[in-house]
Amino acid sequence: MSFFDELKRRRVFRVASSYAVVAFIVMQLVEIIFPMFNFPQWTQQFIVIVVLIGFPIAIILSWVFDKTPQGYIKTDVVDPAGVSPTGEVTPFYKKKRNWFLVFGVTAGVLIGRIGGTEQPEETIHEKSIAVLPFENLGQAVDDEYFADGMTEDILTELSKIKDLLVISRTTIMKYKDTKKTLKEIGKELGVANILEGSIRRVENRVRITGQLINASNDQHLWAEKYDRNIEDIFAVQDEVANAIANALRIELSDEEVKMISTSQTESVEAYDLYMKGRSLSYSYEIPKIKEAIKYFKEAIKIDPNYALPYAGVTKSRTLQYYFQFMDTELISGALEEAKSYAEKAVSLGPNEAETHFAMGFYLNAVGRYDLAFTSFKNAIFLNPSHAHAHDEIGDVYLYNYGDFNQALSWYDKALKRDPGLVPSKWFGVEIHLRKGQVKRGLYLVDQALINHPNVLQLLTLKHTGLMMAGHYQEAYEFILSKNEIYTYEKRMLQYYQALGLSFLSLNRMDDLDDVILKYDKIPNANLAHNKEYLRLLKNFKEGNYKEVIGGFEALNKSYIVTGRGGERRTLSDVFYYWRAKSFLELGDFHSALKETYRFRAANNESTVSLVIDHYWPKQFYLKGLAYEGLGDERNARESYKDFLKVWSEADDDLPEIIDAKKRLKDLGWAS
Repeated sequence: MSFFDELKRRRVFRVASSYAVVAFIVMQLVEIIFPMFNFPQWTQQFIVIVVLIGFPIAIILSWVFDKTPQGYIKTDVVDPAGVSPTGEVTPFYKKKRNWFLVFGVTAGVLIGRIGGTEQPEETIHEKSIAVLPFENLGQAVDDEYFADGMTEDILTELSKIKDLLVISRTTIMKYKDTKKTLKEIGKELGVANILEGSIRRVENRVRITGQLINASNDQHLWAEKYDRNIEDIFAVQDEVANAIANALRIELSDEEVKMISTSQTESVEAYDLYMKGRSLSYSYEIPKIKEAIKYFKEAIKIDPNYALPYAGVTKSRTLQYYFQFMDTELISGALEEAKSYAEKAVSLGPNEAETHFAMGFYLNAVGRYDLAFTSFKNAIFLNPSHAHAHDEIGDVYLYNYGDFNQALSWYDKALKRDPGLVPSKWFGVEIHLRKGQVKRGLYLVDQALINHPNVLQLLTLKHTGLMMAGHYQEAYEFILSKNEIYTYEKRMLQYYQALGLSFLSLNRMDDLDDVILKYDKIPNANLAHNKEYLRLLKNFKEGNYKEVIGGFEALNKSYIVTGRGGERRTLSDVFYYWRAKSFLELGDFHSALKETYRFRAANNESTVSLVIDHYWPKQFYLKGLAYEGLGDERNARESYKDFLKVWSEADDDLPEIIDAKKRLKDLGWAS
């Protein structure tokens, strides 16, 4: 008997194949289940080691022993497997173990496919880095901004290297004072390398230490200590950037070397003031933004040729413009000043990404999207890791072109560079809701709220998503629980509107009346618009359709305040939606149809950001209802089909989607 026949006789192949199948299933389950329960990485490694050690043991035991009705005995005394007393070979399909093997392999593959669809493992870029917040070892608590500023400036210098992917400031700051290991941080951020360090500032002396570490294996790639006068701080930043490029074997171009070695100012005092202002400007709190502007302007007084403080003023004044609903007096002349400072910033710092970003930020605010796009592209050319510039390009595609897919693509690029960038998250959610992907939108907003529980844009979007999904009670309870946050941020207009819409959907008209009365206590020039909107929706609910039609037409011709001396037409598809609905209820199908053709025209006439809501796609649904009411079945069918095409990615259980499909079927069309 050959050795191969002997292996078959001793059932070694059977044991090996069975062991492999079981091990395969176990590893698939471990890969799926262990991350769900946040088991440490070593537990998975331990299972792998046990499985590997067990294999040769199983093979050895199968060679020596065999299982019989009499127990485990030496294989030598057992008849050859698979042979019947008559000497006939048992067919494949009659062997239970063969069916076990087939079932096991199939189950393992299915488990792997199911588990793999959730979160595919992304390849980590070899030349990627996160700069962790430098530890402040100085005695002065106020020096914290200096340590954070140095962290960001070193990060900025590294971002000028085009072959290096650098995680942005917003994300890395959450790892300040973290207890997580570098390996855990590297995995969370998707980077191969991590730079950490410390800063000690004593009067005019500063000590900076830094070390570059491979996140996967804790290998130290570079380390250095700098003891310098404070005036040499800019040279240290350049040296660190060049040292890291060498450690990662990145060959710098002449242009990159020049960009890294160029300092915007020689004044440490101006630089210090700029860092103070920049630190405050990252907050979305109005008082801190006011203080940031003060520091920026003080830095400019000391060094009038320092470009970055001009960029800081531009961004801060533009933010004040965006926050005008809080305080219209605040932004008097905001955009005019933002423009002049942006122009000065670019002229003084044409090779600084921040100056071009600031210019684009202003241009986006005034609706000059093509020019804004160019400015953001310039910023990305100078700093490929500039997450916020990628985010703003997404805004250009969203607001100027209405291209949701391109917008989402740029938001994804921004989040890849800065996973903590909040605007990309809430605009992404907004787009999904706009496309009728309510479940996806709610999932994403819940994920964003884990790390940003007090961002009002996210809170409002979650309420909107819950309302779209028909979860009216949950939407009401959610927004009610966030009262303190809205009150603190002075956003009561938004709060009362969300609360009012909840009461309206729950048929709590007395509570809705109380909310409408509370509008009069809000010191905001635009309260009349919001108050009237809720009042008209109440009228629709009560069947006062003619009043709804007239009221929304009046709102369509009204203006909202955007600052002292500034105002714009309200113009919104939602006005035409409710007018068309009211005409349909009155049986005036001609007027309803006419109203549907007004959609989006409002946005074309507007000189500011178009209204992003979920009403525009519904014009086709309303067209279908109007044509059906007129007895025009052919156009009704085409309108319903247009609606389903426009909302092709929408959730199937949305009321309009369900109704449109039913009506198409009734009209003799089946998809």
